[in-house]
Amino acid sequence: MIRGTLTLLNRSIRGDALKSQSHVVRLISIVILLLFLLAAHVRSSDYSAPGLEFFRSIAYLGIALISLAGIGHFSNSITEEKEEGTLGLLLLANISPLAILLGKSTNRVLSTILIFVAQFPFALLAITLGGITISQIFATYVALAGFLFLIANLSLLASVISRKSSEASAIVLLLIFLVLGASPAIANTVSQLVNLQFLSKSGNVVHVVDRMEALHYRVSVTKQISRIFEPNGSYHIFSQQLIFSMIIGFILFSLAWIRFSKIVWSPHQLEPHRVTHSSEKKRWSILISRPWKLAKGWKDFYFLAGGPTLILLKLIFLPLWIYLCFDYTNELRRFAEVDGGQFARDSLLIILVVEVLLFASQFYHTERKLGTLPTLLMLPQSVGQISYSKLLGCVIAIIPTVIALLITEYFVKRIGHGELVVYSQKMVLGISLLIIMSHLTVLCSLIAKWGALPMAVGLTLIVGMVVTPFVAGAMNLIASADQGSLAEISPVLYATGIFMAGTQLEIARRLKLIAGT
Repeated sequence: MIRGTLTLLNRSIRGDALKSQSHVVRLISIVILLLFLLAAHVRSSDYSAPGLEFFRSIAYLGIALISLAGIGHFSNSITEEKEEGTLGLLLLANISPLAILLGKSTNRVLSTILIFVAQFPFALLAITLGGITISQIFATYVALAGFLFLIANLSLLASVISRKSSEASAIVLLLIFLVLGASPAIANTVSQLVNLQFLSKSGNVVHVVDRMEALHYRVSVTKQISRIFEPNGSYHIFSQQLIFSMIIGFILFSLAWIRFSKIVWSPHQLEPHRVTHSSEKKRWSILISRPWKLAKGWKDFYFLAGGPTLILLKLIFLPLWIYLCFDYTNELRRFAEVDGGQFARDSLLIILVVEVLLFASQFYHTERKLGTLPTLLMLPQSVGQISYSKLLGCVIAIIPTVIALLITEYFVKRIGHGELVVYSQKMVLGISLLIIMSHLTVLCSLIAKWGALPMAVGLTLIVGMVVTPFVAGAMNLIASADQGSLAEISPVLYATGIFMAGTQLEIARRLKLIAGT
């Protein structure tokens, strides 16, 4: 029985070992680690313990990447079978629900752990920079392994109870926030309420929050990493954080097994999820115009970006939101310690970033998912013409948000409250980062069927940590020569331009590759 249960897991492990892509990923992770080490060596004069600072950044980057892997890589372990309609074939082969879970999820955990195992000998080079010991490095990787096991099984449970990968990713994102940030956020909110005398210091609410914060301090991976890197800090390799993560991980896996065993034979679980279109009677035909001359831009504007319906809602709610922020500026200063104009502007910036990244993640996703991408590329147009016409529909959709942002910045400037952002060097850097992330998201959507956005965020973090020290050094050299603000940010503009050109060439290459298969 055990041999039959582990058959799919054994096959998945063997298949992963034979794939060159898996070994390339591990090799790339080692190269990236060595690049981080080189950057730390270049900046070693800025720190008293460069080895400690280098590995601290590696540890927190590991937490971020594991969280992103939970959102994009682990959360679709079961939903991908549901969406493709292959779950019934696995059951037809007399594979048990436990074997499916082990083969689809545990293999991903093991392959990810192998990345850390491959990194470990090279991470020991951080000792040569000073400020860190081998026990600290080993304890860090053990803590990350425990956190990985927890997030993987958390994602597995979300994948079992969800119908689509997008639903599972949203659930995992919420749960990861609860695991990492809920307790500090609640404690900070309660502290603010106590300072404003809305709550008593000796009340039951404060007592419960204090106990919650104490538990979070013992079992949180971020707190464990902080303890490991504290000077003369007391930490244990097999800590409470590791034990808690393993126990909760096993409980989550058991819940996923129980739930999957009950729903796996349901008819709606065996049918693939298909994209359906509303009938003509249910459609708001009055808001859908005839196709434009650039039909692909028209299609993306209506069916990807929401069309005039969404623009109409923005024209109604965005001015209302700006008005409310300015009207309740005193309350915002009191509770959030921020001006109303700043709050409105920052929220609009977040909305704009979310819109751009969502459009980028869906840019070619629907065509690839429905298998219409080769047909689209058969049109008598170049890949660039097709892409830029699709881009037009998305650009039109974000115009109301951009206009609202500029209006808000104008009022912030006129009132004189807060720091200007839109007309600053920070905005140029932010736009460059957004361009890089959006290009990476489109590229990742052509590489992976699910989780393009989390993958792109992870790649942005990695690229940023590698490139930032060198770009910052070039900016400091230009700034020391008093060449002006535009010259100071020229390394960022050059790097962004080169990255855009390279990424667009790779996107075109992959589109042609997909069209030829």
